[in-house]
Amino acid sequence: MAFTTNGLLNTVVDRYMSGLASVSDNWSLTVDRKSADAAALRLPAMTALGAIPTWNGTDDLSASSTSVDEYNTTGITLTAQQYGAQIAISRLDAENVPEAVSYAAQKLGFAVANTYAQVVFGQWNNSFGSVKTGDNKALFATDHAMASGTRSNKLTSALDSSALMAAVKLSRQFKSYDGSPYDLTAAGFYLVVPPALEEAAHQAIRSTYTLTNATDTAAQGLNNVSGNFFSPADIIVSPHINFDNDWIVVSKAESPMVFWERLAPQIRVTEDEDDLKRKLTIDFAIACDAKADPAVAIGSEVS
Repeated sequence: MAFTTNGLLNTVVDRYMSGLASVSDNWSLTVDRKSADAAALRLPAMTALGAIPTWNGTDDLSASSTSVDEYNTTGITLTAQQYGAQIAISRLDAENVPEAVSYAAQKLGFAVANTYAQVVFGQWNNSFGSVKTGDNKALFATDHAMASGTRSNKLTSALDSSALMAAVKLSRQFKSYDGSPYDLTAAGFYLVVPPALEEAAHQAIRSTYTLTNATDTAAQGLNNVSGNFFSPADIIVSPHINFDNDWIVVSKAESPMVFWERLAPQIRVTEDEDDLKRKLTIDFAIACDAKADPAVAIGSEVS
């Protein structure tokens, strides 16, 4: 059977998409996605505007305006990292193994999806340490800067229903940079956990009572109300999360982590004029980092 590149691209794209779909894209639920066409992505600083002040209708509003300076000391700038790979298949191998090219395309799709998840969850892995917000604190910290005082988005409790409600309470009490309440609880949350905590996450949400162990008495503890704020569908589990005991709650309304797709993946099928190899090439450029403001996610670092 003659092998040509005519019509091959359609087959390659189909198998590439199949590989892409085989990896969960649940990482995308935990970030604020951007696709800006720019050399670098600038994120604004922590502004002090959590509520609208009164106004007499005549005074110049510029006298009390809030300045958003994208390049002050608390702003964040992302620079995209390029990624690329190529698979070369000789003409004879392509003839002898008809599935060689399409299978390679499927593996490329899997690798791309896997890389996206690895980059995003890799940043969540470091959110208790090296990933910093605009105040140079770890994304999850007990002393994030405010115009006056500090605010916390960090717990140390092991995952159970009571700990989830503690996270809800902390979210309720969260304040914007100017000290105004910044409660996004009504939007709901995602619960991000490693595989080691998947069972505990379901137990915390699904259990009828707050006690985790059965007793031989009639009293079974208080009713578990965490189900009012979380559902099993809100649990996000990934093998790319490398801690065993820590867990994270992310607001569905606003994530403090941003993901920038500067260049979307593009797959190409070419034939080398010199060695006649069929070459499948993929490249893209992405970045992921914390925003200047830690609103709104709660992290629990369990010792």
